Amino acid sequence: MKYQIPKTFMGKPVEGAMKRVLEVNPLPPNNPAPVTSSPIITNLESPEDYLFLPRRTYGSWSYPDLHVSMYRLGMSPKVEQAGQQLGIIFSNSAKESNGRDYIGNMHWEEALKLNLGLGGRTLNPRQFADFLLLLKSGNAVDGTGRKVPETKLTEILDEITTVRSPYRAEWLDADFKYIDSTNKLWIHSAHSLDQNNNLNPGNMDVLENCLMTKGNRINLATMNNQGMPTETGNDFQYWCPDKDNKSVAWFGADSDSAGLYCSRNPTDVYSSLGVRHVREARAKNS
Repeated sequence: MKYQIPKTFMGKPVEGAMKRVLEVNPLPPNNPAPVTSSPIITNLESPEDYLFLPRRTYGSWSYPDLHVSMYRLGMSPKVEQAGQQLGIIFSNSAKESNGRDYIGNMHWEEALKLNLGLGGRTLNPRQFADFLLLLKSGNAVDGTGRKVPETKLTEILDEITTVRSPYRAEWLDADFKYIDSTNKLWIHSAHSLDQNNNLNPGNMDVLENCLMTKGNRINLATMNNQGMPTETGNDFQYWCPDKDNKSVAWFGADSDSAGLYCSRNPTDVYSSLGVRHVREARAKNS
């Protein structure tokens, strides 16, 4: 049977009806429809404050879809509770350029433990490089699946990488170990907590070929499978890890420079050195 659309309905022409409806009730310009390719966070407060970072595979390892906070982690009742369980007192000690408070004055282990205690994780250098590339692309969606304005992505990138005051920095999940028996540097990442709240690495790999320099500017697009630079460039500075078994990673920026520091001491503590919270992305009703 073939159906024919009527030319009128209740005395009004059918043709052009949708156009007339939209002229009276237009779609809100600043509230775009959700992008369905992004899983929706169902177990996280303020999903609009997270960016969707798609899964990636690098050589023999991969990471799942992630939601990465747009901001460094600040105090909340859940953070306070996680701190109590870990036996650590946290407090806000610095501000981002948008006025948001965030937690500093915590060393590397405390930062990673806090994210894990909250049910999340900390970006490793490869994930952090992908996060920066996502910001630079100008094309991303938030934790609700809605497209984020390019101006917002530029603001986040500026907070992380622009050379200006005040100083701001964040810890990354990378611990570098020199093992005499192999005469090679290893990178430990994907840390988890054991029953005694000790950090244990989930990934332990020999450091791939990369630049072993200090202070050189590097090309972000040439990061290897582990997020370590392989070519010089104009993106930001880089300090390679030392063979001292006390080198961990952070990214920091101030009025003099911005860069990836892989030779930091895990006990370093500064009021403006915080951490970014990350959650594995889960589809709705999963």
